[in-house]
Amino acid sequence: MRAAAMLLLAAALPAAAQDLALPFPATETLSTSQPLASHRIATGPARDGAVPFETVEGAVARRAVEMRVPEGTGSLAVLAPVRDALVAEGWEPRFACETRGCGGWDFRFWLDVAEAPAMFVNLADFRYLALARGPERLALLVSPSGARAYLQAVHVAPEGTEPALAVAAAPTPPGAVGAALAATGRAVLGDLVFATGSAALPEAEYASLDALAAYLREVPDARVALVGHTDAEGGAAGNIAISRARAEAARRRLVALGVAPSRVETHGVGYFAPLARNDTARGREANRRVEAVLVSVPE
Repeated sequence: MRAAAMLLLAAALPAAAQDLALPFPATETLSTSQPLASHRIATGPARDGAVPFETVEGAVARRAVEMRVPEGTGSLAVLAPVRDALVAEGWEPRFACETRGCGGWDFRFWLDVAEAPAMFVNLADFRYLALARGPERLALLVSPSGARAYLQAVHVAPEGTEPALAVAAAPTPPGAVGAALAATGRAVLGDLVFATGSAALPEAEYASLDALAAYLREVPDARVALVGHTDAEGGAAGNIAISRARAEAARRRLVALGVAPSRVETHGVGYFAPLARNDTARGREANRRVEAVLVSVPE
């Protein structure tokens, strides 16, 4: 099971594709790729209005994500797990800085940053990290703001390769389903795993459904919708039917836990609300899911 959102980096040949763990649930806000372009990588902080940099050329992919984070989460809590995963996979940090240490306003506005709402930079708290692995370069920028945090990743690989950056949102940790519903109104039930084309749930205990049932007992007037999703294999009509069947399968388990059927509605949206790209196995797996959506709750 995935315990954190995944940023998939298909690295330059001959490097293998790499999964990069994000520490919080995330959705992709920007996705661009160019077979040949250039990108400036900072090599030091801003001084006297100038930023030292190296210009790298090659296949350039840029992605941005928005993460849901606990209020007050700092930039280091967002970046550190990403950095540590990269280092473990052979990436070498070349330059890192934080807010004032980066040079503040001058540094941020020197960077090539996607425009809001795809990416937002809080000038009171942001971090930059540049890394290298052989001929590849990777630049990360993270910045939290309230209950959201933003990350931009720019990957440069040698010309002729195709760096692919894809984002898959993390399933909500099973025990945190109630907290996620209260905070954001939705929770991915990540321990409900489906094979392509199947709505079958193996006989097992599902912690996410236990947590959802507990939340509904604690908030007796709340109602939820279970929304089924699929990957993009097959046609639209068949996938909508399968996604609805997945939601119905989860509802039956929830009702068996003592939840009144009238408090749980079901819907299926097929492949029309993906969490990740469907051209990777990991992305398709993430897209085959059931989400709980808070429909009504007392003031």
